[in-house]
Amino acid sequence: MQSSLAMTGTNELLGQLSPFIPDELINQLVPPHRGRGRRAHWSAAQLYRLLLLALLTPAHAYNLMLTLLPEQRGWRRFARLPNRRRLPTASQLHDFREELGVGGLRRINEQLLRPLLEGLPKERVVLGIIDATDLPAATSAFKKRSPVSTRPSERR
Repeated sequence: MQSSLAMTGTNELLGQLSPFIPDELINQLVPPHRGRGRRAHWSAAQLYRLLLLALLTPAHAYNLMLTLLPEQRGWRRFARLPNRRRLPTASQLHDFREELGVGGLRRINEQLLRPLLEGLPKERVVLGIIDATDLPAATSAFKKRSPVSTRPSERR
């Protein structure tokens, strides 16, 4: 009998998915900063789990997720954050995602997919996976333009 996943956004789903996240691999891909300066308060695996929370919960924006996080014990348990008051900022999540990069995300995805692919029957030849990590964002609609002057002398 095959078990199904719980509904998206529930603590039950987070509990089902948590064991599959390759924390050791993620910590190897983005090792902690060595040398001078402040020490990192969170591991790469904790920050990655916070990125996943933005996908797996109704709080899809980092700012909203971080605002709700102190009251969501299940979310903090999933992200392995021991303290409800000491949390990363949205800019730290952005910096982590930037440091991890597309290559790091692909390595994590490969690690997550390997057990699924190994479980497929050998006679199954084709498998298609949509991967949009390389597609550029269509941001030309938000391009800054020079303001149009209302003075007749400047319009010429």
